Amino acid sequence: MKSKFLFYISLVAICCLPACQKNQITGPVMPATSNALVKFVNGEPNTTVTYQFLLNGQKITGSALAYAGIFPGTVEYAAVQPGQATIAITAGSDATFTPIAQTSLNLEAGKRYGILWSGDLSKDPFVVVQNRSQAADSGYVMVQCVNLIMPEQTIDILSLPDSTVVFSAIPYKGVKDYIKLPYAGNYLVRETGTNITLVAKASLSLTQTRNYTWYVRGRKYDTLATSKTRITLDYYTNGYPQ
Repeated sequence: MKSKFLFYISLVAICCLPACQKNQITGPVMPATSNALVKFVNGEPNTTVTYQFLLNGQKITGSALAYAGIFPGTVEYAAVQPGQATIAITAGSDATFTPIAQTSLNLEAGKRYGILWSGDLSKDPFVVVQNRSQAADSGYVMVQCVNLIMPEQTIDILSLPDSTVVFSAIPYKGVKDYIKLPYAGNYLVRETGTNITLVAKASLSLTQTRNYTWYVRGRKYDTLATSKTRITLDYYTNGYPQ
């Protein structure tokens, strides 16, 4: 059956190498305006669970994504046909590719999307964000933020050391739009309306003038360092400027 996916040759090569793993960045996939560009993120809080992603019934991830796994990479995107699409998730060990959750969405040509699996099998198991190109001054980055902490925990993100709130009252599966932040900084995550610290200090290695999607994942109030579902602040790069 003819593949429904229009991947670049360079992307295929990338997917066969360890560069698909988190924080291993290679050259970008340059978009074609006739395609939509997608990136898949395993935002499940459990470090022992793996998943495979399907697009329109066909497996799209080269291998099962482990905890914090990103396909095709922290910078790269996969080029696919635009239009109505069905996104599904299967267990990493399932050779039959039987969906355990799925959703439908419309992918527009020329646009970039981050599709984050929350690990929640209830309504809206995926958070879909459009990764736009926002101009950033030298010394700064543009950041949008997603809250994936299960279940139903509203959060603030504060900059250190002055504890200035940079993202406020992000609901579960909520998305806050882009803001400008210094590219070098440390941050803490706190439950909104309280002094309960969920992430004491997150140091992110960001490159100035780039755009990023931050996502906070984990189980409510789970801050134990040795826990498999500990709350963490992570990120991916929204590709290179178009």
